[in-house]
Amino acid sequence: MPVDPTKLRFGPYQSTRFKIGQKVDCDARGEVTIFRISDGRIPWPVGKKGSALSLVLTGDLARAVRQEAVPAIKHWWGVGTNTVWKWRRALGVEDTEGNRLIRVEHQTPERVAAFVKAIAPSARSPERRAKIAAAKRGKPRPAHVVEILRQANVGKRHTEASRAKMSASQKARAERGNLPPAAGVPWSAKELKLLRTLPAKTVAKRTGRTLQAVYARRSLLKLPDGRRAAK
Repeated sequence: MPVDPTKLRFGPYQSTRFKIGQKVDCDARGEVTIFRISDGRIPWPVGKKGSALSLVLTGDLARAVRQEAVPAIKHWWGVGTNTVWKWRRALGVEDTEGNRLIRVEHQTPERVAAFVKAIAPSARSPERRAKIAAAKRGKPRPAHVVEILRQANVGKRHTEASRAKMSASQKARAERGNLPPAAGVPWSAKELKLLRTLPAKTVAKRTGRTLQAVYARRSLLKLPDGRRAAK
């Protein structure tokens, strides 16, 4: 069933009786003078202040602005969207129950299912994931997020599968010479070739690395240790 956004959900509403020329207080403009009655679906006093004419925001109209949806106010009182928003600001109203009910009625199971189906492929697409990753790359997580993650993992051990993956990743990085800055200058492909073909002392001399670094790299790559071969 179609949703009628112009339906008044919290009425009925009746105008307060005023006399033409009477001075009254308007919640939006202060003191105004009653000039005439509007010709809207709900007739309402029109106040004049200076040369400006506008409905007097008072009584049941103020109650409606606090409760009803914007389309309903526009339809029944014959005003524009800007006027309704000005009234809302004057009354300190951000949202109304009428607006909320319209949103709820629009969210039928069929519409929600169709929306989820429409966005699901794009939300999980490689292109979207790449954009999200690029937007986050190089940006540290907020301190409170880091603390939440830390507390959530305190006392927990990685599974065997996770540990195996991390180990394999570290070994692959070592093979590529792509280690963090704290690990020193990465080994180049040329240096790794020397490491696999020449004696340790020769590799140290040609690469400018320490002999201990050469032995450590050979051990990491599971290459024969020259020291043992010399015995």
